[in-house]
Amino acid sequence: MGGGEPLLFYERRCHAPGCGVLFFICRSCYRGQRYCRGACRQAARREQRRIANRRHQQSDEGRLDHRDRQRAYRQRRLARVTDQGCVPGLASGSIAPQPDPIGRNARRLARRPVCCIVCGRRGRLIEMFQRRE
Repeated sequence: MGGGEPLLFYERRCHAPGCGVLFFICRSCYRGQRYCRGACRQAARREQRRIANRRHQQSDEGRLDHRDRQRAYRQRRLARVTDQGCVPGLASGSIAPQPDPIGRNARRLARRPVCCIVCGRRGRLIEMFQRRE
């Protein structure tokens, strides 16, 4: 952020099911992002695919595809091979949801420096539509 114009940010809310986190993205990095991070984008894509797959499987063509896939599976089972099993000791974890800063905290957020989720540049959020009191 040099001595020129202030860095402008978009304030976005994550569209992933169950997330809704508020995030900021600078104008130069904005490409229509709808999700706060890659995990949310992948979860939303999984949900879209699940819905599309269900719709396909309920069609005549989908039923025929399922029939063919089951036939191939039964053929493969005839030549069964045993495997070594899973690898022990793989750790797993989860990410706790972040608190949702909205409502009465909006004024405090407007004065707080924000950071772009893509490039990491810092600046101040400039409200495009000022509220009248």
